[in-house]
Order: sequence, then C-alpha cells, then structure tokens
Amino acid sequence: MLKVFDQNLTPVGVLPDASDVERKRRLNSDYELSFLLPMTSPNYREKVRHKGHVQDERGQYYVINDRKRVRDGRKLTALIECSHIMFKLSDFKMPYTGYIEEAFGTNILTLTNAITAATGGKFLFSIDDQFDKKDIKDFGRGNALQALNQVVKTFEAEVEPNNFTIHLKKKIGTDTGMQYRFKKNIVSNTFKDSTRALVTRLYAQMKDGLSFIGLSASELTTEEYNLLNTIPGAIVDGKIRVNYLISPYAGYWSNTTNTYYDGELINQDIEDPKELLEATRKALKEQEVPSVEVSIEAADLFKLDNSEPRPNMGDPVYLIDPEMELNNITARVVEITEYPYARDKHTQVTLANYLLRDYADIIADLDRAKQIVNDITSGAKLRTTVFEAFAKQAIYDINSSKTEVKYDQRGIILEDKSNAKNQVVMSSNGVYLTTDGGVTPRAAITANGVVAEVIVGVLGQFVQLKANQIVVGSQGEKIEDGLIKSAGEWNNKVGQNTPYNGVIINTTDGVSVIRSDNKTRVIMNATEGFKIQGNDGGGWKDKLFADLNGKLTAEDLVANRFIMKNGGDVLIDGNTRTIDFSKFTTKLGTISTANIETLIVGQNVIMGPNAYISWNQVAGRPNTTYIDANGIYTGKVTANQIDTNGLSAQRIFQAGSPQNYAQIGGSYGDFVMYYNNSELFRFYNGLGNIQFQFLGSSLLSFGRDAYGRDSANPLKIWDFSLATVRGISVNAVEGLEARLRFLEDRAFIGTRREGGNLVFSSKNYSNVDYGNVVG
Repeated sequence: MLKVFDQNLTPVGVLPDASDVERKRRLNSDYELSFLLPMTSPNYREKVRHKGHVQDERGQYYVINDRKRVRDGRKLTALIECSHIMFKLSDFKMPYTGYIEEAFGTNILTLTNAITAATGGKFLFSIDDQFDKKDIKDFGRGNALQALNQVVKTFEAEVEPNNFTIHLKKKIGTDTGMQYRFKKNIVSNTFKDSTRALVTRLYAQMKDGLSFIGLSASELTTEEYNLLNTIPGAIVDGKIRVNYLISPYAGYWSNTTNTYYDGELINQDIEDPKELLEATRKALKEQEVPSVEVSIEAADLFKLDNSEPRPNMGDPVYLIDPEMELNNITARVVEITEYPYARDKHTQVTLANYLLRDYADIIADLDRAKQIVNDITSGAKLRTTVFEAFAKQAIYDINSSKTEVKYDQRGIILEDKSNAKNQVVMSSNGVYLTTDGGVTPRAAITANGVVAEVIVGVLGQFVQLKANQIVVGSQGEKIEDGLIKSAGEWNNKVGQNTPYNGVIINTTDGVSVIRSDNKTRVIMNATEGFKIQGNDGGGWKDKLFADLNGKLTAEDLVANRFIMKNGGDVLIDGNTRTIDFSKFTTKLGTISTANIETLIVGQNVIMGPNAYISWNQVAGRPNTTYIDANGIYTGKVTANQIDTNGLSAQRIFQAGSPQNYAQIGGSYGDFVMYYNNSELFRFYNGLGNIQFQFLGSSLLSFGRDAYGRDSANPLKIWDFSLATVRGISVNAVEGLEARLRFLEDRAFIGTRREGGNLVFSSKNYSNVDYGNVVG
C-alpha cells in the first residue's frame, strides 16, 4: 500500500483506495510512479498535494508533480504522476565558485563531492566501482542534475538511485539466472534485430577536425593492426596514415555493392589522439554487430513464489523461445514497467544488447520538470571551423573596404584581396604585418615596442623623439639627440573611445562597430568573443553571440542550407528536406489532429502504454468508442461473426428486448438469466457445490458427498406425475431392494373364514408361516 508524506517528508497516512499503480524505469533515464485516486476520496482531498511525497513498497520516495482530473459521467478520478526524489537535483543551482573551466586527471569523487556540497549535503553519492581519472571541461555551469549528467557521460557510468543516495557503477544489474522461457513465463513477446546502424569501418574526428593520423601503430591492438595492414598506405613507417578502424566482421558483411559499411565518430571534446583512438575502438564494437531489442510481457511468478527471481534494471536475462528465433540469447533489462500492487497485471520489460538511447535522453527525461532543453551530456561545442564561417560572414557584411577580414586561431586577420600572403594579423599579443602568409613578420607592434624593417612615407610630428636611437645610414650613422623634436600630438593618432566611421577601440569592448542610428553594433574581443547586438531603446541586447568556447547563441537563424548533426548522425538535412525522426529518442509536445488533413500510415501505428484512440462523437453513432493498450471499448458492436479465443462480458442482452439478458458476476462467477429485468434462474457457485436456482429457490445441487463421490442431490419437491421414468433399476436406488425384500417376506398370500373372523396368512422366502393375522 502506498504511503503518503508532506513536503517535509512527514508521514500523512496511506492510500488504500489508490488503483492502477504503475512504476516505470528506464536505464539512466525515467524513474516514475503513477496511480489513480477517486476525487471523492478524502485521501485525495486531504493527503495528495503538489510537491508532497509518496513511498512505494521498495521504500523509494517520489515527488508528486502532476494531478490530472478525469470525468467519466458521474465518475471523477485523478491521475497522480510522480518522479523519483533524485530528480530534485534540478532544483539546486551549482555555485559559481565551484565552476571548473578545465581540469586534467580529475577524480570522479571531486565532481560528486561538488554536487553534494551544492545540495547542502542532502544528496550523497556512492562510487561502487573504480573509475579512471578524466579530463573535465566546463563543469558546474547549470544545476546539480546537469552536473550529474556530465559526470555520467564523462565517466560512462550508470545510475542507481536509492532515495537521497545515488549509486554510480560501471554497469548496474545482477545476474540472478533470470530466464524468459516460452511455456513457462512468457505471455507475449516481440523480437527485433536490426542492421540499420551497422558499421564495419568507422572514421573518427576530434576537435578542429583533427584525427589520430600520425599516431604510432603500436597503439593498435594486434587485430586492429592486422586489419589495417592489409590496406595499402594505411600504415606507413610504423605510423597510422588513415583516420578509421576496420571491424573484424567486415568480411562477413561485405558484398558486391560495398566492401564496408561506413560510419563516423565526431567528438569535439577530445583533443588527444590516443583518447580518440580508444573512443573509436569502443564505438566500433557497439556498432559492428546487429542491435537486438526484445519486448516481453511475462507472468510475474515471483508474486506467487518468493523463490522465483524478479527482473530488475540492468540485469542480464536469458531468452528461450526457439519459434521466435530466441535461442538462449542474452540481453540486459533496459526498461521495465511494473504493477507492484496488482496480481493480475504482469511486468513488461524491454531487453537490448545496446543502450536504447543516448545519454542525451537524461536531459529531457531527468530534467523534464524544469523543461531544460540543452544537450548537457554531449557537451556539444561549435567546431572552430563553423565559428570561423560565422565570424567571417559577419565581418564581411559590415566591412565595405577592399580588404578581407577573417578570424582564425591567430586572431583578426586583414588579408589583401589581390595577394592573400599580404596580411595584417591582430591578436592579444600585438599586431604584425607579413608578406608570406604569416610565416615571417615584416613589422610588428607589441607591448615591448615597434619592430619594422622599413618605414615608407613622411613621418609627422612627435611628442618626443630620441634621435640617437634612429639609424639613418648604412654604416650605422645615427641622428643626435635633440635634432628632431615633436611639436604636439600625432596627426593621425588613434584614440580610445574615439569613433572612426563607426569603429571604436577601447579596453572594455575591444573592437566595436556601431551603426550611425545607434541601433546595431558589433563587438569583437579576446575576453568574451564575438557579438552582434541590437538596441530598441531598452539597452543593448545580444542578437548573435559566439563565445570563446565555440558556443553560438542566436535570436534568429536563417540558412539556405542547414544541416543538423548529432555525432555522425544527420538529424535534419536542408538539402534533401528531410528530418530523420529515428535519431530523435525523446519527443515533447503533441501534434493536433485538427492540423492534419489526411494521415497516411505506411506500416504500423505503434502506441505507447497510456495512449488511446477515441471517437467522442461520430454522426449517427452516439456511443463513445475508444481504443487503448488494454482493448476496444464501445457501446454497440454489430458484426456477422466474431471469432475469439476468449470473450469477456458481464451482460449479454436479447436483441430487441434489453430487459431480457444473461449476466455473469457475483462473488464467484454466477450465471444468471433475467426476464423483464427480474431474475428467473441462476447457476450458483457455492465453491463446494453448484446449485440450480429458480426464482431464488435451490432445486438441484451438484457436488461430492462425504465419501468424495460425485453426486447430484434433488432439493425441495420434485413432481414426476407428467414424466415417464425409464432405466432406473431397483439396485440403483439405495435401500430400495432391502425394503422390498422386507415387505415381500411379510406379504399376505391367503385368506379364510374362521367363524365370524377373516384370517390372513403370510409366509417368508423360507416358506415359514409367520402366523395368522385376524382382522
């Protein structure tokens, strides 16, 4: 029975009238509990409150988030939806003092301790396995749940919460020998194996489009080396010269069309080639075999026998159903839906040999209460090349001069359009001019001074000039000090905060370009990055912002050719005008059918466990009909024939006479016939016997007697006056034969007169005279 607590986890009571209790868990994702309550119940009115808590039979706490009220005629019910208390991590903001921009060789405990501190010690972590140290970037920017997501992704951990203690393991679950076997506990199952994402040659890229090309071939395993060594030019002089690995199963899947099934791994967080090689190796192992997914509805034998194992999240399970081609296949439990308080509902599990979805699902699922929509676990950063394209285009649009303005790892580059090798390079270290594309600076201005081979032109006036430091001859001749004196400031001095055709340079913003109407400006500096801002009278607001970490934020993004990727997967392709929904694992929101004129379904319509189809009103069909995962519900069914292996019904009415009907019900499934809405006769189940009743009176009982013999016992009065009874022998009626012998022994066989009396004589079977009877 569910227990209920208030917001402070103070016990309030229990919920005996809660029904349809359902608990759903997914690996590193959902952990939810839902149930129904009558709205007329005092438990609903007095105990169930938003942000209160309920506790299940496993002792786990859940936060009450949603209450959905439903009217069905006069029946009012409320659907209560709760999430595991672990999700309250999203309510704690990570402190700015705990932010980690970059750290190398970080222990997992360092990060979990930071999360614990952010929650004031409320949430604790148990590290149940040994995790290698990892390099960390940009940790602690959001809330505590986002920080946990980053820990899970970085250390490739799996989460197993126990209320306020969160266990992190390399792999959760226990091998209890659990089996799903046909004719034992499988009620129904589906089995899918897919090669849609099969990869036998995996290309890899890390930050800035680099790869592990040039890495020593000794970093390869023996198997990897042998496979690459068969490719001409793949390994040269002991170095890897290609950016891919080959699967040992490539030969099996090879065909006349393609030798390999290619895929690509792109991880912008990786900067070390060895780390990229290891990530490529791991990703290839996950994609070189067909994916297996099995959905099973199994009988919960553990509800009847405590010795039977029960499935749990992450457990390995053995599948045996030869007719379904499940020949002792092993897979893990990655999703489980349980009905802990219902003995008539079976657990539904999904098994797979791969994680059903990316850790990105944790963002949408675990943090759904806060509706945070950003990819925390993948830490997706904008590639430097993409940033260059945006910066180049923005600068090009605002710069009308003949010089191209570019942005690369050196800083701001002004490039001669007629000769690309002539450049002016501006960086945080200074400004230098080059005529060979940046290999050699011809002139430079740094904090240490000005360096120049030649000064061409007329020098103007100077504040002060030490002439003895100026060499004027080929033999080292110098102008003596004091020959040249400055009469004032430079004629063309560039001053801070002084606008030059809208361009301003200062120590706060760096380089800024402001439109003449003061409504638009562009800012570039080495502290924040690149900004395009607008001013509508309420101050400057960012319209487009690219920070130094490569993150791009835009108010509006319009592109003629837009391609959105997640790793190597193309999610949206503007060229082909396609959206690959198979790559999206979480869909939020609804699509209104009022906006769909015609819906054409190519194959199957797959509905979730809580989905249903309903016709609230169809012309000429007043009865409500709807379809959900449990069946079809309707008012009237008209059919020429109904074929079924099982028919569940409470009443069957006579066509045209609804007052005459048959009903199955009662405590033990009585069968009752009604005429004019009144009971006529009944088959009554008395557990030990079956009775036939007419107008409430039992006339015949079937059962077993005291000796365990099957028997039928007539009750009340039986009238055989209108019946002809055949086939009943004397010895078939218990005691009848003995009674007849007794009477025959005493039968009268003669009479005579003796005086005035009439004398009757009788004899037994032995012809013994019993004497005379005088009457």
